[in-house]
Amino acid sequence: MPLLMTDPERGPLPREADVHVPAGRAAVLDVRRGQLLSIETPEGGQVAGLFGWVAGSSDEWLSPHHTRVFGGTFHLRMGTRMVTNRRRPMLVIGRDSLRRHDLLLPASEATVAAVASALAARGAEVARIPDPVNLFLDAELATDGRIIVRPCPARPGERWTARVLIDGLVAVAACPAGLPEASADPPRPVRARVTNLVGGLPEDLPLFAG
Repeated sequence: MPLLMTDPERGPLPREADVHVPAGRAAVLDVRRGQLLSIETPEGGQVAGLFGWVAGSSDEWLSPHHTRVFGGTFHLRMGTRMVTNRRRPMLVIGRDSLRRHDLLLPASEATVAAVASALAARGAEVARIPDPVNLFLDAELATDGRIIVRPCPARPGERWTARVLIDGLVAVAACPAGLPEASADPPRPVRARVTNLVGGLPEDLPLFAG
């Protein structure tokens, strides 16, 4: 039985993908239930904006706000279920060596424009472009309510991996973050992979100790 595929009796394994997302651009990928979605920053220092929509339902999307409430935390942890605006789990985190990600900040204008362009090129119509999950963005809430944002600590080759729980469409952006100090300037590329087997991924970096 293929590792991490949840429903092998459905027939042939779904199509895999390995996409280079150029700096300042976004890419759109299909994901199917049971697959693995991995986002990597090959050169380090780059925040990756992650967006998602449920297949066949353009008005249901991956929601960082509902994920915060559903999980009761501002932080993404191993095993965190990332939910849609209808509170349905869409992704569950399986591997993550950095463990520095953000569910607070909105997308930059450049990110929204890049995602809109990638969706248009794909011919995909969605009800809206929601706020992103900002992978590799180091932000936290201070006790006085301020949002503290630090430069992206991701090392070259840092990777985040989640299992897909609902068929959908995802967009991954390699653009400036909402705050200029949060990510590389100028932006750097990221890599997005959709695989069926965990063995198809290289080993992760050691856990970030900074």
